[in-house]
Amino acid sequence: METIMEQANMRQKLHQYIDKGDDKLLKLMYAVAKEYNEDDDFEYEFSDEEIKLFEERSAKRLSGESKTYNWQEAKDIITGKKKMG
Repeated sequence: METIMEQANMRQKLHQYIDKGDDKLLKLMYAVAKEYNEDDDFEYEFSDEEIKLFEERSAKRLSGESKTYNWQEAKDIITGKKKMG
């Protein structure tokens, strides 16, 4: 854990980087700071369409209509060692 002095030094150094930085650095630092300070209580809500798709996929999986793969099978499909099906 940093001491108060180390934190003050980091703040000062960061200000120097921003003051000397180009527009790209300024925009990057602004985006990071803005995202960091956004409300942490944000929760993504799935749309009705997304929920419908999840339910359809779940029903297909449970009925056996769609196939599931173990890790090795999925890896083999991704690397082209095995065909899906």
